Amino acid sequence: MPGLIPVEPMKWLPLSFVFLALACWATNPAHAADDDLPPCDMPAELTTPVAPLTRVADALSGPGKVDILAIGSGSTVGDTGGSTGPAFTYRTPEASFPFRMLDVLRQLRPHAQFNLTVKGGRNMTADAMYSTLLQELASHHYDLVLWQTGTVEAVRGLRPQTLREVLEQGVDAAVKADADVVLIDPQFSRFLRANTDMNPYEMVLEQIAGMPDVGLFRRFDLTQAWVSSGQIDLERVGLDKRDKTIALLNTCLGHALARYVLAGAEVR
Repeated sequence: MPGLIPVEPMKWLPLSFVFLALACWATNPAHAADDDLPPCDMPAELTTPVAPLTRVADALSGPGKVDILAIGSGSTVGDTGGSTGPAFTYRTPEASFPFRMLDVLRQLRPHAQFNLTVKGGRNMTADAMYSTLLQELASHHYDLVLWQTGTVEAVRGLRPQTLREVLEQGVDAAVKADADVVLIDPQFSRFLRANTDMNPYEMVLEQIAGMPDVGLFRRFDLTQAWVSSGQIDLERVGLDKRDKTIALLNTCLGHALARYVLAGAEVR
């Protein structure tokens, strides 16, 4: 699909610099399982899936055990590094947003058993994640697969058609393995928006989310709303408040994603 290929790929831009601007994990791994919701908006249109998560619903109504696989790049695994020294290098795997989601799921459904496996790595494309996804699906049954992708492809100016083909194959494998699939799109960033065209990659994710048993968690729209309202803005926060802001971002994303999953399980 030639129309999806960016005209000017950002091949000149160092990945370490981009992902420093996109950092979204906390240096403090303390769990945020307070009864009160975090101070960020949770619009229903962004935290409710269009289609039901039938496998999650069946698992909750049956044995009450839900196995979740989260696969993605740096923001998912909580691992990033910068070229400007150790002060900008973070590795906090238990503070990333999938783990914050797990906290909230366990809080809201205390009688259910939620298990989370996180796979992937910093700067990984969907293509690089594909073999890991297949290995996980072959070795274990998951009721839900969360697949965060698209950012690395956009930064590198890779062909959106390649992303589409990999996602089609991976999603098909997950659905055949009897799992619900939720794609997670890139996080909003002024820096990224100014330096690359995100539309082709977002379009691919939208198209794949139109497949049966596949949803899209609109992280881009959600984080853009938080930036626009001044609730969470990593790119304009002072260094002295950066760690707390990153932790808040992960907590808010975790709450939103947990709401999304439980809402999908209740839609019939």
